[in-house]
Amino acid sequence: MTDEADVPISHLQRRKIESGVLIPFIEACRARFGDAATRELVIATIKQLAAEDGARWAASFGAGVPALRQVVEKLWAGGGSLEVEMLEADERKLDFNVTRCRYAEFYRALGLAELGFLVHCNRDHAMIAGFDPTVELTRTRTIMEGGASCDFRFRKKA
Repeated sequence: MTDEADVPISHLQRRKIESGVLIPFIEACRARFGDAATRELVIATIKQLAAEDGARWAASFGAGVPALRQVVEKLWAGGGSLEVEMLEADERKLDFNVTRCRYAEFYRALGLAELGFLVHCNRDHAMIAGFDPTVELTRTRTIMEGGASCDFRFRKKA
């Protein structure tokens, strides 16, 4: 017999569960403390959590660009959460575009794309710092912000 706690869920399912508490909490904070203070607190909290996620994933998958590719394919895109167009991958770089993002679809369906960017897309740079500080991310667009795709470019620092 399998314990419910042992049943894995996708990264997207985890984000949907978190949003059930997070969204009403952020709305309550905005009403009580204002948008600017709430935004500042959410950004700081999300970045801390993302760096912790990155460190945990590095402990599971290892550090470096090839390990990062496993995180992207197994966790981020797992269960069909993302459709990824892999452009180039080697020991020093990982270039891909996200051509479909079910995270963005979820937040847009709620009318909360701005919040989706804040609590989801905003994690990526802090995550890579926790995962491997010798790797950097450049991204110029996201689907959540209205782009046709998200352009992820990871590079090993010189």
